[in-house]
Amino acid sequence: MKILIITEYFPGSENCDIKGGVEARAFYLAKNLAKKHDVTVITSFDAGTLQNETISGINVIRCGKKRKYSQGGSFIDRLSFIFSAIKMGKRLDTDIVDGYNFISYIISYKISKFLHVPRVATYHDVWLGEWVTNVGLINGLMGELLERYVLSKKWDKFIAVSNYTKQKLKNKGICEDNISVIYNGIDLEKYTNSNTKEDNSICYVGRLVKYKKVDDLIKAVEIIKKDISGIKLNIIGSGPEEKNLKKIVIEKNLENNVKFLGFLKSHSEVMNYLKRAKLFSLPSIVEGFGMVTIEAVAAETPYVNSKIPPTVEITQNGVGGLVYEPENIAQLSECLKTLLEDDDLYLQKQFECKNLSKNYDWKELSNILEHEYLKIISK
Repeated sequence: MKILIITEYFPGSENCDIKGGVEARAFYLAKNLAKKHDVTVITSFDAGTLQNETISGINVIRCGKKRKYSQGGSFIDRLSFIFSAIKMGKRLDTDIVDGYNFISYIISYKISKFLHVPRVATYHDVWLGEWVTNVGLINGLMGELLERYVLSKKWDKFIAVSNYTKQKLKNKGICEDNISVIYNGIDLEKYTNSNTKEDNSICYVGRLVKYKKVDDLIKAVEIIKKDISGIKLNIIGSGPEEKNLKKIVIEKNLENNVKFLGFLKSHSEVMNYLKRAKLFSLPSIVEGFGMVTIEAVAAETPYVNSKIPPTVEITQNGVGGLVYEPENIAQLSECLKTLLEDDDLYLQKQFECKNLSKNYDWKELSNILEHEYLKIISK
């Protein structure tokens, strides 16, 4: 097959130094598919990368103005990418086009329509009716309009990253027969070494935005500190809430307990922190999948996550960690404290992590995707 993947961002090397779950999915599935098929990725022209290159057997074409990574705003740069990517894609010879995020859906639709080939939308979450709540008024209205446009178009297939996302698509009128579920995964080979855990350490990885509820995690650390004075929280990521979160840390005298590491460019560096942490925590109230939870599980780092549908689904309701009622800070702190103090339970959860991670191997997931593409093309 000749496969064209459209994703707003893509790694600049085989080291896969990624910034989020969308580009991780794009990279690893493309890498595995490229072993048997001709795979091309159209992505934005990230600063410090080459415009045309081959990475892990993938033909990578970068379009638009050179830009820095941004998950919000950057309207001019994004428009430049959209128009440039559509123009480039129309010149290619491909059998199928797969869009990986909201910006790339428009591009995928336009290219596939011009080339008369099947089109796929890989969907991570459905925010229709939730955009303004999740990202604010201006970005929210733009997202709302864009998603309404995307869902109004005819797609040969929606690929949802979870059954939770599939259900949300069905709720918005997408036919169940037109939705397949293929989970996100991990490169299990990167997690084969045993890891030394740092006592009383917790790690958070993700964007610093309101719906991630990192403030709840900081407030939980304040409670735990009363019994475990050496409690440590490493916060990896950046975002609009960073200033507010740092203010909370100062107000609660937690400067010696909470460390902001910012955005780490090297994914391997992020994984090293995750591997060394005693616990991982994702207190978010909005997720489409929660890929970093699976990475923590593969690193045999038990988690304490909010009990939202995607987490319940991918962890089989708490295998490998503990879940608590969203925004219940007292329950969050109690779960964290329990796993830090109960050695037998901690070892049990580590054992569960090892077995659960086997369900999320990119190699197996790429085989499922390959089969799905072949079915779509043969129609």
